[in-house]
Amino acid sequence: MKSIVPFIIASLLLAQACTLFVKDSQEEPVARVFERHLYPSDMDMIIPQGTSPEDSVLLAKRYIEIWVKDQLMVHRAQESLSEEQMDFKNQIEEYHRSLLIFTYRQELLKQKMDTLVLENEILSYYEENTKNFLLNQNVVKGTFIKVPLSAPQLDQLRRWSWNNREEDLDQMEKYCLSYAEKYEDFNDTWVYFSSIRSQLPMRMSDPTRYLRSYRNIETSDDQYRYLVHITEYLTEGETAPVEMVAEDIRSIILNKRKIEFLKELEHQVYKDGATRNQFEIYR
Repeated sequence: MKSIVPFIIASLLLAQACTLFVKDSQEEPVARVFERHLYPSDMDMIIPQGTSPEDSVLLAKRYIEIWVKDQLMVHRAQESLSEEQMDFKNQIEEYHRSLLIFTYRQELLKQKMDTLVLENEILSYYEENTKNFLLNQNVVKGTFIKVPLSAPQLDQLRRWSWNNREEDLDQMEKYCLSYAEKYEDFNDTWVYFSSIRSQLPMRMSDPTRYLRSYRNIETSDDQYRYLVHITEYLTEGETAPVEMVAEDIRSIILNKRKIEFLKELEHQVYKDGATRNQFEIYR
């Protein structure tokens, strides 16, 4: 008899899950803790549409277990705590006030705060605060090529890669589309040198010194030849390029606007309240 109970429960949950817990005036509870009952309609929102019957059963069972544990904990707390300890009126009122103010502020920020940050604003902030935007690692511009050792014209590829002339870059790109395992052209974008080094089968004891001494890297493993050409570089401790910190600056500017907006909002609400005689401060 005992072994059939889980099957009965699962069958009941499956039947209820498949009906998406539609409320029934004569529905039977699926669980009870002391005098509280849990009904299928109480779980309407926990089963997403399109969930398979098997997954519906699992979700329902998990919810029921959580509900039972919560109710037991509530009952145990009510037995153990004093009336004073269970009086949350002040905390609830404070939370409600805070939630109202927060929601009102967020709505006004959404409706009225200017979120457009112009490029000249970003550049101006950058130039005034360059000491706050120092690189914590080396960055480079250039090209990265990974090509099979069996590929043709590797000497010609090297010349195209290292010359960096417009016509050479065009020839190199066409070649790489046909033969390269991987080709990256980051001449217009700063990337961290560490992301390039991690793809090479060689170690650099001092990457910064290497960058200052060499603009070209050529190395091989058992299968591939690797060619890196560095057109520009900046080392750790130097000022970061504005392109790399533009989004950070945009966030800083917007956050400053937000603080000023909310400060002005509080000032205006206070001023309006005083003008309309909506409050008194007793001395």
